[in-house]
Amino acid sequence: MARWTRAFSAVVIGAAIAAGGCSGGSAPPSTGSAGPAPTLPGTPGHFENPDFSFDYPTDWSVISADQSVDLGVQYLVAAIGVGGWHQNCTSGTDTQGSWTTCTGDTFDVPPGGIVLKIYWRGGGPAPMCMGNTKPNATVGPNPVQKTVDGTITSWEIPRPGAEFGWPNNPTFEAHTSDQTQLARAQAVVASFRWLPGVSTYQTFCSPSPN
Repeated sequence: MARWTRAFSAVVIGAAIAAGGCSGGSAPPSTGSAGPAPTLPGTPGHFENPDFSFDYPTDWSVISADQSVDLGVQYLVAAIGVGGWHQNCTSGTDTQGSWTTCTGDTFDVPPGGIVLKIYWRGGGPAPMCMGNTKPNATVGPNPVQKTVDGTITSWEIPRPGAEFGWPNNPTFEAHTSDQTQLARAQAVVASFRWLPGVSTYQTFCSPSPN
């Protein structure tokens, strides 16, 4: 399955996005096997990669970090909180070689717990200019599309110049029925900041000067 590259190679800074800016082939998703405890880039309580940063409670555990999920359609930035998370993946080999099949992910959230999954979509069709730029909420300084489905609350933050629903927009997905933990998850979203030099879509949807 083709996917957008982690280096955001589909973006042409200040101009457009090449429609063929996809690349195929990726390492099979992790199956969550035992190993060293996961860590996040930055310092305890502060995530920072080349594109963005956010703060998170230091009493939350880092459950998982930085791996592809759902056959490369999503890229996990982090799963943090009080609870468990894992991919539902099966691996094997046949006459064509090795394979891995994933069917979503599973959350194990105890009473009073929370799992906050931060991810971005890296696969699918090239973005289309639909004018979906209006947020339905603002969290801290961040315009977001907030959705609530039972005990799942999500906040999508558009990459600069992007529309909601496009690839490469980070999404914070909180799984909890505890209102205190939900408020802490929203504080994580409020702390989100884009860093200088982040790749943007810029004028991808702007009218051509010609």
